Amino acid sequence: MKILLLSLTLACLLAGPALAAGQGEKPLLEELRALAEKARRQQAADRWLQRALDDLVARYDRPWQRTLLFDDFSDGDFRRNPAWQVVEGRFEVSRAQGLVARAGDPVRAGRTTDEADARAQPDLTGALVGAILDQAFGTNKHQEDRPGDHERNAVPFASGPNRIRVKAGVSNAFAITATLRASDRPATRFEIAVLQDTRGRYGYRLRVDAGRPGQVELVRLRRGYEAIVERAKLPAALGDGHLHDLAWRQAPDGRVSVLLDDKPVFSVRDRAFRDGYPWLELRQEGGELVLRSLRVEGT
Repeated sequence: MKILLLSLTLACLLAGPALAAGQGEKPLLEELRALAEKARRQQAADRWLQRALDDLVARYDRPWQRTLLFDDFSDGDFRRNPAWQVVEGRFEVSRAQGLVARAGDPVRAGRTTDEADARAQPDLTGALVGAILDQAFGTNKHQEDRPGDHERNAVPFASGPNRIRVKAGVSNAFAITATLRASDRPATRFEIAVLQDTRGRYGYRLRVDAGRPGQVELVRLRRGYEAIVERAKLPAALGDGHLHDLAWRQAPDGRVSVLLDDKPVFSVRDRAFRDGYPWLELRQEGGELVLRSLRVEGT
């Protein structure tokens, strides 16, 4: 057991530089993986060392060879190439920032700012004609108004969260990297989900709270019921107004790892599903979320 523990310690110390230099990555990763599995079976390593080894393997093991989806929103339109679909709420695209979602934007779901402003403008001609008729016939306008007339040009605040989805064809093993910016006052809460159906009954959600202290949790969806697979505090502030890289990776053997700016958040194993996830969904509520780019890689 002591020999195995020493081997694991040396592996953690030496593997990082060797992998970074690209010296025999595949054989070394296979050896590290075998050591990690052996230590897990024999319970030969301290918990911190086992986690360090698992994180090291997860960081450098990249079975994802294909880019399934990439969008940096530089074309100024989220509705094409790829075609995002607004499920509810409102999203904007800024070529300088990316995809922007804010809580409580005063527009109807799926409407652009220009459309909302156009509908909010009063009909001056109609108002003038109405005033002349009222004066001529003595009509009491307040008695003649029908229910809904006042609301016709109103622009209420969007109720509920902002949700947008794209058909991404995510494979069962995947790597999602989101470059984003969030606020903490009020705290931004958002989710990235890989789903097997549009109703969100099967798949996973990565739920993030960018407040202080921030946290992230992995949620499994089965038949519409949620189960928390893992939960952890964020190693650094996410809602500080700066861009951060949030990585969510799932290996072919079911190892799931989450990293923030290359710093491990958690690593866990879950093999609830064998098929892929046709849909990717982004959900935001509270604060402001700016998605600068999104990359999905698969097998």
